[in-house]
Amino acid sequence: MLLLLGSFIAGMLTVLAPCVLALLPIIIGGSVSGDTKDKKRPLIIAASLAVSLLVFTLALKATTLLIDIPPTTFTYLSGAIIIGLGLLTLFPSVYARLIAKLGIEQRAQTTLSKGYRDQRKYLGPIIIGAALGPVFSSCSPVYAYIIATVLPVSFAEGLSLIIAYILGLSLVLLLIGYYGQRFVSRIRFASNPKGWFQRSLAILFIVVGLLILTGYDKRFQTFVSTHTPFNFDSLSSKLLPDGRDKKDGVLNVEPYAAPEFVGLDDWINSEPLTKEDLKGKVVLVDFWTYSCINCIRNNPYLIDWYNKYKDKGFVVVGVHAPEFAFEKIKANVEKAARDQKLPYPIALDNNFKTWAAFKNRSWPAGYLLDADGNVRRVHEGEGEYEETEQAIRMLLEEAGADLRGTKQNVTSSNLPISAEQTPETYLGATRASNFQNDKGLAAAPVQTFTPAKNIGKNMWTLGGTWEVKDKMIIARGNSILQFHIAAKEAYVVMGSSTPKDVSILVNGRPASMQGVAGADVNQSKVPVGEYRLYKLIDFKTFRDDAVIELQVPDGVELNAFTFGS
Repeated sequence: MLLLLGSFIAGMLTVLAPCVLALLPIIIGGSVSGDTKDKKRPLIIAASLAVSLLVFTLALKATTLLIDIPPTTFTYLSGAIIIGLGLLTLFPSVYARLIAKLGIEQRAQTTLSKGYRDQRKYLGPIIIGAALGPVFSSCSPVYAYIIATVLPVSFAEGLSLIIAYILGLSLVLLLIGYYGQRFVSRIRFASNPKGWFQRSLAILFIVVGLLILTGYDKRFQTFVSTHTPFNFDSLSSKLLPDGRDKKDGVLNVEPYAAPEFVGLDDWINSEPLTKEDLKGKVVLVDFWTYSCINCIRNNPYLIDWYNKYKDKGFVVVGVHAPEFAFEKIKANVEKAARDQKLPYPIALDNNFKTWAAFKNRSWPAGYLLDADGNVRRVHEGEGEYEETEQAIRMLLEEAGADLRGTKQNVTSSNLPISAEQTPETYLGATRASNFQNDKGLAAAPVQTFTPAKNIGKNMWTLGGTWEVKDKMIIARGNSILQFHIAAKEAYVVMGSSTPKDVSILVNGRPASMQGVAGADVNQSKVPVGEYRLYKLIDFKTFRDDAVIELQVPDGVELNAFTFGS
């Protein structure tokens, strides 16, 4: 019952997903086109979209009925229909002259033109809703969970959850269409079928249709997902059952033994691998499917990490669990892997056996394993790329890898690196750089430092007593760290076995008083506990005149600074 309710709520929340936001103008525009006072139009659009989404789901995802038809076919069809509706509204007289010139009677017109022009039969809004059904699919982790995990096991339960999800989505779309129509109906000029408002709607239809046809709607989705603080995937995932023991930090689960790869149909780019074959390596198991736009946007990061760290003991294993029946065909997956330039091993999990063994719930989803084969981090959906790479580096170093010569792209989630930006800076004796003091930084149990004066840009210094280790420094007593940074945002990896507060000053004044405190700072203090990446500073714009000072209590460990601009 809870999952049924969660599916309904997830459907309602899907209207907030980046892949839906670009299509909301079509819902509103379809509701107000023609007769702005016809209250049945929003209802018909929502109902036809619901039926279309249900039929599309069952035909392509729950059966092999249309196994040889790729999803792009339906995307192109949807885009073409939306463009056609826009053109018929924008150029009604030209269309009529063309029909007359060709000698085609009104009764012989196509379903598309007839539906849009004959308001009494409401075929226009039916076509709009039906065209959007395929485009609205796969916009929610809950929807993916139902299709991949529930439906293959219990068709009846899966169908009931899909219907609940679609009802939630349709209800919100109905309200959006209804209130959009109600607002527009109060505008006198909006009801003129030849007026600029109706023509603007027609142009909007054409633009959205072209975006769908060209794939630029996906770029819009990417822009929305990376330039807003709202994380739809994270919110929706909270509605799913989860038995994992979570904790804070980049290593965000209590370690547990990873399951074996089971029930796999075949492998691409590799001979079959087992958990034993991968022992001693840090492994990112990525669940994906090749037509999933979220996965497509996620893959470049996996490629970058694999190429960067494969010689350091890191491997990506892409577990391809098909969302559509045609994605079970090996040749299709091989082509997708070539097109997307995926160089790492890919396993075909057509029956979701390995998916079930990992208790996975969505595409994409990453499980990061340490060298002993234990799961140390789990992330569902897109995003958190800087945290994932930080975790990869931590586990590689934990396994003894030397990462000198490699650089973390901590700003991979759209925090671009400036040429003038302070580089990633490690604090342990082995890899310390840009340390400014009257003596070097050497590993020793306890040392006393006097902070340097006039710190150069990108340089850092210590004051007080510190224990210096190969890969970290640990405060011993009243200790400070000062860093002259050039960046917009500053992060540090640190932790403490017992909760401690680290105070932050910027140019000698508390950070919060200046409005530059990062997300993990409260009243100029960072509550430090779990070992993870903490956001210290958010200047809003790039600055190179700031010296940040951390006042670090006894026992707090610091590993590395990273920056964003």
